Amino acid sequence: MKQRIRKIDRILKVQERLKQEAELKVSLLEREAAELRASQEAIIHSMNDHDTLHGLFVDVAAKRLQTLSTQEDQVEKAKVAQKGVALEKAMQAKRTEKMLTNLRDQSRRESEKKDLVSILETLAKGGSASFP
Repeated sequence: MKQRIRKIDRILKVQERLKQEAELKVSLLEREAAELRASQEAIIHSMNDHDTLHGLFVDVAAKRLQTLSTQEDQVEKAKVAQKGVALEKAMQAKRTEKMLTNLRDQSRRESEKKDLVSILETLAKGGSASFP
């Protein structure tokens, strides 16, 4: 039983680490999406502020905005998928944690049962043990 508890404990640690990595990937994707939105806002702001040479760079800015928008859509899709992965990893870790808790409780109950049987056998023998 102790060996099984150690194995499940190691598995839980690995699953916790995988969960952390999945959450880290979500946060990196969120940061990337925020950076893309900031780049888009900067381009739009610069187009609105500068009237000089405005006509020369409209096509370039529009293409860049389109590219950034496409990239942002891809990042948002990846972020949604990664959130699903992170949720699944968290659920796996939670199930393993519950299994480990149940095993520890079962081990504790078995140990208590053995101790109780040992005490009862000692009492039944009528040994020289004196209890206050």
